[in-house]
Amino acid sequence: MRRVSRRDAPWRRAHVPWRRRAPSALARVTVVREVPFPFDDPWFTTVASAALRSTGRTSPAEMAVLLSDDETLRRLNRTYRGHEYATDVLSFSPGDLSPSSFIGDVALSVARVIDQADTYGHGLPREAGYLLVHGILHLLGHDHETDEDQQVMRAAEEAALVIVGLGRPAVTEA
Repeated sequence: MRRVSRRDAPWRRAHVPWRRRAPSALARVTVVREVPFPFDDPWFTTVASAALRSTGRTSPAEMAVLLSDDETLRRLNRTYRGHEYATDVLSFSPGDLSPSSFIGDVALSVARVIDQADTYGHGLPREAGYLLVHGILHLLGHDHETDEDQQVMRAAEEAALVIVGLGRPAVTEA
């Protein structure tokens, strides 16, 4: 009987090719799965910790990530934002952050993550990581209403993705 290593074990549903050893977890993430998704819970914790680090945060934070479908995201978007359409990611801040380490909830439409990964051609790990980081940065107060705010947010997103080996490939000039 062949011995199965942890890396090849069936419970390791998704593997991200880490460029370096992942730093210790800064985030405590509860993943709620309404629909199947191929990444394990530690993957979400690692990406969330990178998002926190990209903003310079050093204190632990707790959050929940909902993996759901378009209809649920449409309902949440209608109820909380007044928009009658499905979206890829929504963030829900608890409001007062004073003594608690809980920063909020992020909801992802798995169907949109898969579709956008295919549309943009950069793979499922990058798209899922990007949307998770994007949602977490909103929880931390980032926004993209102005060009300046958008540049700051995009830089933090890319910094987080680079930490976990999901950064954009370097562009070389011909």
